[in-house]
Amino acid sequence: MHRLNAVFIAAMASAVLTECAPATRFTWGDYENSLYVYYKSPSEREAYRKSLLTAVERGRQKNDIAPGLLAELGYLYMEDGDTARATALFREEMQRFPESQSFLTRVLERSAPMQASGGMS
Repeated sequence: MHRLNAVFIAAMASAVLTECAPATRFTWGDYENSLYVYYKSPSEREAYRKSLLTAVERGRQKNDIAPGLLAELGYLYMEDGDTARATALFREEMQRFPESQSFLTRVLERSAPMQASGGMS
């Protein structure tokens, strides 16, 4: 009987603690795990990009993209030389999160000479 009570108490405590966990208002997808894997193994860059793309698309569907995801994805495209796609993502990030505007504006300004010379290298 004690074991049954202990299991019941543990289940109730778990349910109560779950309710106390902070809810996020943004869609992060698998960002945290994929970023960790990417930093540990840079060869996993494409898996990281796909994870970001998935999180961004899900966030767009719900209109709750997490702050920074668009900029992070844009930076990957900028590293690849796809400045048009990077710029579009940076601008969307600035529109959704105006507090990012000063930083991303500087990123775009600094990338302009690199775009003119033909690359990020």
